[in-house]
Amino acid sequence: MVKTLLFCLLLALATAVQAQPLERSNITSCAYQAGTAYEIQLIRQKEGHDWAEFEANIKKIYSESQGRKDLLSIAERVFIQPVDTEADAIHDQFFKACVQRQQGTEPLT
Repeated sequence: MVKTLLFCLLLALATAVQAQPLERSNITSCAYQAGTAYEIQLIRQKEGHDWAEFEANIKKIYSESQGRKDLLSIAERVFIQPVDTEADAIHDQFFKACVQRQQGTEPLT
């Protein structure tokens, strides 16, 4: 009985922790990442870049920095997707994954 009660208490606490709302800065970060992914997909569709060409262009434009690393990290994940995937779908996918990562609920794939 005590074990069952303890298990139920732990389960309730775990659910409450996962249900916590995201902080504004986390939502802003997720929106930024998703918006960047959206724009990268649009560029990719309009200009027909492959990954190597896109990466080289970014390295020519931006100096070595955390911002460039972040941009290339997002772009690399975009380029995994088919080129004909709608930019809105890319945005939604990135936003959802970011929120799940922030909440600790991202599926392991």
